[in-house]
Amino acid sequence: MQTTRIAAAAALLAAALAAPCADAREADPPPRFRLFPNPSPAPPAPAGESADAARKEPPKKRFWLAAGELAGIEALSWGFNHFAADESYADISWRSLQNNLRAGFTFDTDKFATNQIGHGFGGAYYFNAARSNGFTFWESGLFTMVGSAIWEIAGETQGPSWNDLINTTLGGTVTGESTYRLSQMLLDDRSRGGARVLREAAAGLVNPVQLLTRVLTGDAWTVRAERGVAVEPSTFVATLDAGWRADDSSGRMHPDQGFFRASIRYGDPFDRAVSRPFDAFDLDLELTSPSTDLLTRGEVRGLLGGWDLDPGSKGWRHVLGVFMDFDYTNDDTHVFSSQSFRFGLLSMRPLGKGTELRTEALGAVLPLAALGNDHLPESAGLVGRAYDYGPGAAVTAAARVRRDGRDLATLAYSVFWVHTSNGIGRNAAVQSFRAEGRLPVSGPLAAGGSWTWESRLTTYDDHPTVRADSSEWRAFVSWMFR
Repeated sequence: MQTTRIAAAAALLAAALAAPCADAREADPPPRFRLFPNPSPAPPAPAGESADAARKEPPKKRFWLAAGELAGIEALSWGFNHFAADESYADISWRSLQNNLRAGFTFDTDKFATNQIGHGFGGAYYFNAARSNGFTFWESGLFTMVGSAIWEIAGETQGPSWNDLINTTLGGTVTGESTYRLSQMLLDDRSRGGARVLREAAAGLVNPVQLLTRVLTGDAWTVRAERGVAVEPSTFVATLDAGWRADDSSGRMHPDQGFFRASIRYGDPFDRAVSRPFDAFDLDLELTSPSTDLLTRGEVRGLLGGWDLDPGSKGWRHVLGVFMDFDYTNDDTHVFSSQSFRFGLLSMRPLGKGTELRTEALGAVLPLAALGNDHLPESAGLVGRAYDYGPGAAVTAAARVRRDGRDLATLAYSVFWVHTSNGIGRNAAVQSFRAEGRLPVSGPLAAGGSWTWESRLTTYDDHPTVRADSSEWRAFVSWMFR
């Protein structure tokens, strides 16, 4: 699982550097190989025809190939654990299968990173076994759940766990769809020679299961008159930030750190009506050093559906949106992760000269959240890990001024509540506020800084209540790709 987590993290980082390929409506053959052009909006549907009908027919569903790839992923994972890593939990048998079925689902004691990001990114492989074989977003999510359940019951001697099933299914669906869409942007069935090899390799790094599918079906080298099955966003912006962060949290191991952040904004709910899940999503990855774990933050926020309340308006526009999210933070002091569903109002008003004001007010439901606790020795002795599990809820609000794709100023506030269902805590409430600014320097280059305040209040049944406040400063340089 450690290998899977590292490979998945590297693949998502590669996605931030691999910007979209040539426009799908470009003349055939494409005049030149372009890795960083602006994607164009989908052409309007003909009169009397819906946008969905104007799209190409969906690819043929290949159930047996999808099922075979999913089984192969399971077998490969087990083989690595059993033969290469020599893990005792991989010594499966009919008896271990029977024991797992009798025991039923519970919560496991694996490391935070393994449970919260390893299973989520690993689930993306299950998801793309189906997605790359013609299945829809929701159908692929079902494949992910089935693949996770099979692994939990039959792939290990450890009893099946609720947290793995939820993290793999929901986290795998979110990360799987985002990697699927990013890899699709790189592919072009019209290309040949070195350009074709580069595209297939880059897409395979982002989405290895899709590369396997294309090799097995021959799509990896078949040249066609059309680009192929491509899912392009209405807009695409990638930003790379590098700089310094200082945190005043008590007991922090590394108060001063360097960080690298890769952010992707794929699509925009205000550009056109959203008819398919993840027509718009945001992805953020952050690497920090020195730190216990190099990957300290990962977020994917995908729009499942949006309803434009003011179509054609030249003033304020409002969209009701429903989102599916994945959150992971593990920077030695702040330990939190969840899969969640958000819903609420997005608003936008043009301010002139390519500048606009955007606001959002959202509520969220967290089916399962993981939150670090304060009494580590007691927690390790009682539940075998240093964090608690439980459902939760959240409220978030944000306002930003955006010009030509770059967020010049951002104010964001959030508060979330978690009720512990497995762990030593009782309830927790975490508030945070962030102010960030960016000053354009020249072209895509900008300089920026931010300040974040966080306050956490955690109550316990058998231990003292703990309130922890902290603040963080950042300074960074930023490079934007469009």
